[in-house]
Amino acid sequence: MKPNLEDLKITEKELETLTGLDVDDLFVGGVLGGVFRTSIFQKPQQFISFCITEIIVAVLIFILTIPIGLSVTRNFVDGVNQLPVIWQFLEVTLGITLIVLVAWHIYMWFRRKHLKTLLHLLNEVDKYNEVIQAVDILDRLEAVGNSQVSFINRNETLEALRITRDSLVSGLMTEKILRETRSSRSRRYDLLTNIENNLVNLRTLEVNNQANEYGQLLNEALEISLSVHQEVKKFSRFSSKT
Repeated sequence: MKPNLEDLKITEKELETLTGLDVDDLFVGGVLGGVFRTSIFQKPQQFISFCITEIIVAVLIFILTIPIGLSVTRNFVDGVNQLPVIWQFLEVTLGITLIVLVAWHIYMWFRRKHLKTLLHLLNEVDKYNEVIQAVDILDRLEAVGNSQVSFINRNETLEALRITRDSLVSGLMTEKILRETRSSRSRRYDLLTNIENNLVNLRTLEVNNQANEYGQLLNEALEISLSVHQEVKKFSRFSSKT
């Protein structure tokens, strides 16, 4: 990937700085204290990783409940027939494990409501990074002399991506401000204005370029910025009321 394209990517480290939370492909805010990302249900590989994580958490909880199960059943040891004791041990440990897992998912469900806007913005970040990957593929095809690729507006493509990136960063910063404090009204207004200005610039670029690979990528960039603008404004109105 060319350096000027690589610099436009939004990395997990940058996301953590912008959101104030741990962010990866599966969870936001960590495994135990955060919530799972909705994008895992759209990507089979991530969904498999999420299922494996669930199994690992369940096993760890089961291991931690073994001492409780032993303490409950130690007074019922029968030297002749220990099968009932084993069943009681399994009932206690598995029962506690299930209760903890259910409580964990209930916590994530309520936590998700608080992070709904952030989760939506992170999905848009994923789409944005996928557009960058698409540009990289076009670059590689053009580099090997593929005559079917006509990528004559690369500089404008990078400009559109820069504008979209700026909108995403502003959206994430606005969400963090509204989530953590209600007092930064001027800063919130500046960020919203910046997003709206970016939309105007992207629409101008789209009008001038629509009939090639670039036009399709630009349309995707515009859709991302529109989604960010709508989600942030909706969250801002809700936060103002509360």
